[in-house]
Amino acid sequence: MRRLLSALFVLALLPATARADAGAVGGFAAAARSLAADVDTGPLTNGLHYFASNERDLDLVADAVQDVGEVVVAVAADPGYILAAWADARALVLIDLDPAIVSLHAVYAAFFAAAEGPAEFSRLWTPAGEAEALALVETAGGEALVATFMAARPAVARRFAELERHMASKGRAWLLSDPALYARVAGLVRAGRVIALRGDFTRAGTVRAVAEALRAANLRVGLLYLSNIEQYFLYTPEFRANVQALPLAGGQVLRTLPGRPAGFEYILQQGADFQAWAQNPKVRSVYRIRGFKKGEHLVSRRVHVVDPSRPRP
Repeated sequence: MRRLLSALFVLALLPATARADAGAVGGFAAAARSLAADVDTGPLTNGLHYFASNERDLDLVADAVQDVGEVVVAVAADPGYILAAWADARALVLIDLDPAIVSLHAVYAAFFAAAEGPAEFSRLWTPAGEAEALALVETAGGEALVATFMAARPAVARRFAELERHMASKGRAWLLSDPALYARVAGLVRAGRVIALRGDFTRAGTVRAVAEALRAANLRVGLLYLSNIEQYFLYTPEFRANVQALPLAGGQVLRTLPGRPAGFEYILQQGADFQAWAQNPKVRSVYRIRGFKKGEHLVSRRVHVVDPSRPRP
């Protein structure tokens, strides 16, 4: 109750335009939570639940996404939270075709809402915090959510420990090392501005509905994070339509593709440029957008920026 009253007091002090802006984001979040999920999202990628990302070099794009604001739309499990913290997102929409990952986001929500800071949040994924974690998860979703948590916990705990070592070695502040960055994401969760939906970017349905809700609220996508999903399909009419529907003007797209040695190349592209490429029927896959010189191959652990002046087919 005290937290709610404090939030209402701060809101009352905002100028009218800022309150209206906050209202737009809140209205979008409420609308997005009511959207129907895609029921048929096809088989799981490689038949696996990816409870934790294996993209360890997100620090490479931290400066590029710093304080981009607006709405972050992201696939996968943990990267959306990490990127939203750096971006200082106004809302975070998490879309995944795996219902287990959507359930895992409910665990994240319970932990972000309860944990005061990064240390308390991280502890909930360890044996030392198990009793408190189980109580929070059971309250949030009963035995089914507890089962998801127990299945995911080893991978998530390992992922966060590895990221902490990596980020520290690079001197990079991130979600679970910087209380201010943590507060950004925890604040979004507590304000109801993190929405997790089951959806498939290659089908008509949830993604299109999210895009329509964003446009109705006059909101933009500041960052669209696609991970490496595009390597698994050719561009379909439905995928092209979903990309065109999202309000990406002025925003960025971040994707990854596997490179050598084992790892990923991190590919940044202007949102409007991606839309221009994706609507061209001659562009059938992400590899055409990435572009290659003769003899070139993808190199992991580096950033590639798609040149918007490059001629399109």
